[in-house]
Amino acid sequence: MTASATDITQIVHEGQAAATAGDMIAARERFRRALELEPQNIEALLGLSTAVPVLAEKREYLRQALAAAPEHGEVRASLAYVEKLIGDGYQIAPSKRRELQIESGNASPLLSAPAVDAPLVEVLHCYRHEDRETGLRCTNCGRPICAECAKPAVVGQLCPECRKERRPSNYKVAPRDTIIGGLVGFFSSAVVAVLLLLLPIGGFFGFIILFMVSPAIAEFIVRVVDRVTKAKRGRSMQITVGLAIALGTLPLLVLSQSLILLLFMVLAISVATTRLR
Repeated sequence: MTASATDITQIVHEGQAAATAGDMIAARERFRRALELEPQNIEALLGLSTAVPVLAEKREYLRQALAAAPEHGEVRASLAYVEKLIGDGYQIAPSKRRELQIESGNASPLLSAPAVDAPLVEVLHCYRHEDRETGLRCTNCGRPICAECAKPAVVGQLCPECRKERRPSNYKVAPRDTIIGGLVGFFSSAVVAVLLLLLPIGGFFGFIILFMVSPAIAEFIVRVVDRVTKAKRGRSMQITVGLAIALGTLPLLVLSQSLILLLFMVLAISVATTRLR
């Protein structure tokens, strides 16, 4: 059975979450799994380039991503920087201090892992948590960030604001996407609620059947939402679709006092919010 775009997106999201948590082994495994299902998935190729330490491997994954999406700005910028490091003689990604030296032109090429850097004289404080000292800076904007704020990039780390700008397109949710997703969730759940009241479902076996069928119905609603919103994800989509399912079901639930509808609503909201993470 062929994996759906939603399944691949979920796998890529799991890889990004693992990379953010610092578990690069798990991140590489999820990104590679996504590429097995879709060899030209840009987000998986870009994510895998962040999870491998060897610059030659980073370059190869970024070249594959660029071949699939020649106009992708982040891929082009990351590839140019990696090629610069390789041209300077590096084999693995340098430390943050070495990156700053490279940018200033004061670094000598390294042919292996860079030695542990001496502590910086300047005391930096995270721009989001001013009480925390740090030696890290955002690779993109240069602002100091603490370990909690640092998000892994292809080389170095990004602050939360720069990471948000570079986040996958399906996590960039516009108001139009939430409105469409909410309307789909509302009308779909309302239609299902009507059908459940009309069908002769009741008793213990009726609850068992509904318990098995409700997740599938919720999955169908999510897939319709994916189709009309191009697989948008995130907290705003979770909240909107979850509320829409509740609002589509509640009027009939209040009128009928049906435990069947209550069970469907709870299960549908649970499944939908989980799938839209």
